[in-house]
Amino acid sequence: MKTAYAAQTADDNPSPREKIMTKKLKKKLSSARQDQYALIKKQINAMGALHKNEGKQHIFSTQLTQLINTIPDAILFKNREGRKLITHQLTQSLFKQLDLDWYGKADITPSLAPKKIRTDSRMSLKAELRLALEKRQLTLYYQTQVNSTRQVLGVEALLRWEHPQYGLIASDQFIPIAEQSDLILLIDTWVLQTACAQLKQWLSDPLKRNLLLSVNISPRQFCQPKFVEQLRRILEETGIDATRLRLELTESLMLHDIANTIKKIKALNLLGVRFSMDNFGTGYSSLSHLKKLPLDQLKIDQFLMRDIAIDGFDAIIVKTIIDMTRKLGIDVIAEGVESEQQFACLKQLGCSSYQGYLFGKPMPLNEFEKMIS
Repeated sequence: MKTAYAAQTADDNPSPREKIMTKKLKKKLSSARQDQYALIKKQINAMGALHKNEGKQHIFSTQLTQLINTIPDAILFKNREGRKLITHQLTQSLFKQLDLDWYGKADITPSLAPKKIRTDSRMSLKAELRLALEKRQLTLYYQTQVNSTRQVLGVEALLRWEHPQYGLIASDQFIPIAEQSDLILLIDTWVLQTACAQLKQWLSDPLKRNLLLSVNISPRQFCQPKFVEQLRRILEETGIDATRLRLELTESLMLHDIANTIKKIKALNLLGVRFSMDNFGTGYSSLSHLKKLPLDQLKIDQFLMRDIAIDGFDAIIVKTIIDMTRKLGIDVIAEGVESEQQFACLKQLGCSSYQGYLFGKPMPLNEFEKMIS
């Protein structure tokens, strides 16, 4: 008869078959851990390689965002785990598209446009961008801004790069590169001059003379000590009605040095120039800030548009912004409106102006003028 101790000792000594199973299991676990560590290391190396390539990390994230935005709403809103899976699959797809091995073997040559780019090793993208100004490869596209009856009130001028090899490149893919040097100042000046010249041409057209033209201004340009004088000179040279020009500034810029910002805005207000706070709703603005800033308009960020028709919380945020701006006597425009459901919801909330693919994509000047006529 076995004692309790003897029974316990027998149970603690596995059979030869159990020993073999334990060794196999340990070997599998060890191998799995090694594979896992190797995968993590390779992914870190791959992303590290992206970091080392100037401008390409931003391009990668921009393209990934664009891919995710193509997911149908019915799938996107289904469940959180589904969104994670889709994002993971899209990320893998983008790595393959850019010739970047998901496991870390990389030939990092991101696509700036629908065609794949093979960057010329002899010339950086920054140098190409400088040449783009000289060769007149930059152009303005125009996206309509409408009221609740879809009547066109104005347009936003959106910068594009007509690259001879890569095709049409959106500004968010090359402006971050330009901002790393004084090149952004040259580009912003060109945009202002071109926009004002366009307003001058529209003055003689009854269908376009009352359009408002919105132009984005970079923080570096606006913070230049002589920015007010520079814009005043452009207005005098073109002889336009300055009340038709609206400059869009970001929340972060306006709140960086609020006293100086107010001073510059007021100086340009005296010339007739209007101002809009871009991407409102995702930053740090408060009611006290808005009371101080001499703004004409707030542009509600498109981030709040995606769920507005199905998410009560987002609708409450937008409704609060609209009510707040109405009390302050500030106009409000919602950007990124892409569906009739979003449009209907915004109208019900009291929004007065709208911009987005539902009313028209950014288009070349000739297409815009043909549409407006």
